[in-house]
Amino acid sequence: MVQRIVVQLACFLMFFSARGQEKTLQYYISAGLKNSPLLADLHNQLRSNAVDSLLLHASNKPQVGFKGYAYYAPIVNDFGYSSVLTNIANLTSVINVSQQIFNKKTREVNYSRISIQNQSISAAGRLTAMELKKNIIAAYLDAWSTASEIAFDKEQLAFSKEEGKMLKDLAEQGIYKQTDYLSFGIDIMGQELSIQGQEIQLQKQLSDLNILCGIRDTAKVTMVRPVLGEMPAPKSELSPFFQRFRVDSLRIKNEQSLVDRNYKPTLSWFSDAGLINNDPRVIYQNFGLSFGLNFTLPVYDGNQRKLKYLQLNMEEESRKNYAAAFAQEYDNHKRQLLDELKMTKEQLPGLELQEKNAGLLIREEKDLVRMGAASITDYLNAIKNYLSIHRSLNQYEVRLLQIQNEINFWNQ
Repeated sequence: MVQRIVVQLACFLMFFSARGQEKTLQYYISAGLKNSPLLADLHNQLRSNAVDSLLLHASNKPQVGFKGYAYYAPIVNDFGYSSVLTNIANLTSVINVSQQIFNKKTREVNYSRISIQNQSISAAGRLTAMELKKNIIAAYLDAWSTASEIAFDKEQLAFSKEEGKMLKDLAEQGIYKQTDYLSFGIDIMGQELSIQGQEIQLQKQLSDLNILCGIRDTAKVTMVRPVLGEMPAPKSELSPFFQRFRVDSLRIKNEQSLVDRNYKPTLSWFSDAGLINNDPRVIYQNFGLSFGLNFTLPVYDGNQRKLKYLQLNMEEESRKNYAAAFAQEYDNHKRQLLDELKMTKEQLPGLELQEKNAGLLIREEKDLVRMGAASITDYLNAIKNYLSIHRSLNQYEVRLLQIQNEINFWNQ
């Protein structure tokens, strides 16, 4: 009894191992997005920008510092530095505080700069995730297509081997020549070699898919037919493809505002308190404090402001040209994909009818072969024709999914 249970368990484990673990398309997409170093880098850039915002906030608070200074210039036999200039000795120990005031507009422009950087990084992150997702789907479709062909070819190979037993009996009965049976056997060997080549190709495709998704698992995988929904086309102002141009426009305007702020007057206050002394005998009398204002007004810098504006205007002109060119390319590419999707779908009914008729022809040829009324060569040709049509149909179905993947990519 125990031995029977052990044998049944071993058979179950062998079946499970041979079948492989099912992994859906969503599994690979989730793993790829999670393991992408580029997406992680962009996420860290957003976190770094949050720190920049805190740094900017901290820089606008009163800045406190400490200064300590001790100096002695002796005069020996009337030789030494002039005491009028050096006071012979100097001891300084003060705490100073300073803060820029009336700079609300400047702060707003700097905060806006950080916000625009965040928008730019977020747009780049969305585009990166979309591109990675599209590539993962394309790689999965390639592997699934190969796996589907392998599964179908194995079914046909098993069918052919069963037919081979029948043909062997007919050849032994003298209804067909031994050479005809040998030709059938050679065809079966060709099918086996073809499946072996497909399995090597599938292993490479799965390895490439794992590398793309950052997966180290090398266990056998059973591919699951992917399901791709149709994503509706978004408004252009919501598309991340166009968001980068909008963010660039905001960045250029922000840089113009920064240029303007550099030519505005600035005012800051400062104060210090501590000890400044040059005579240790009266050191107790030299504790004190000071305060004041610092005003700065740019007057002339060789027209740098005008030149910077000229550079930014040229950059804005280039941005508009790129945005217009991309909008036209975007529309043309989507139109082309929709036309290709329509034409590919129109091909499917004809191929499905061909496959159906080819299947009927195989059954008719099989009956004729059993009666000795048809040649094995014709039977083999019917099988080959059926396999060829099925592969074409499979390729068209995969191409439909590939086109839908491209359309979904542009519709995000």
